[in-house]
Amino acid sequence: MEHSRLAFALDSPPLAIIAAAKIAGVSLTIDPSLAPGSVPTLYLGSGDFIHGINTILRYIARVATVPSFYGQDAIQATHVDQWLEYAPVILSGSEFEAACSFLDGFLASRTFLVGYSISIADIVVWSNIAGTGQRWESLRRSKKYQNLIRWFNSIAVDYAGMLDEVAAAYVGKRGIGKSPAPNLQEKLQDLKMDTSGPEIDLPGAKVGEVCVRFAPEPSGYLHIGHAKAGLLN
Repeated sequence: MEHSRLAFALDSPPLAIIAAAKIAGVSLTIDPSLAPGSVPTLYLGSGDFIHGINTILRYIARVATVPSFYGQDAIQATHVDQWLEYAPVILSGSEFEAACSFLDGFLASRTFLVGYSISIADIVVWSNIAGTGQRWESLRRSKKYQNLIRWFNSIAVDYAGMLDEVAAAYVGKRGIGKSPAPNLQEKLQDLKMDTSGPEIDLPGAKVGEVCVRFAPEPSGYLHIGHAKAGLLN
């Protein structure tokens, strides 16, 4: 297969494209030299180029060495397209939890998003969830979405070597493009050992210099019960 060059802006690496190419067996040269806000472009060895995230993803799915990576038939390919269009919602801060809730319900009786085998839809949705960084890890520790966590962990284990490399390079604690990025395998090991409540990220906080009104506890974010306690105290 011809070697291709993926160009994108350094501050917004297309994690889904890079992860999908790894698993699909598509060789890429990474070129993070585009101006901020630029749309990713794939330059092929033939001299042609492909512009846009979903267009590139569909190309990768079609040339993949993985069987049925774009679905087994036209109907499944259409379902894959629907997931590619939906996936960016996951990276929208205000819609993240709603997306997790929707995915958790959808995966209640399913192993994969489309059909009965891995497809590019699974990799793209997985990558966008992983790309939210600490926000997803906090939900993951809380075990709030059991079906989604089961699916996420299954893909993380099945493709650990390739996904570890991508996540470690491009996903920081606060999400895609926020380096330094921790190694995903270390995060998985920490998850197995850590049975505490959700970890709430405090950007810029220094250890030993943070004062809180309420002691840290497994209930996570402040809620109406804390307001009641504050008024009574």
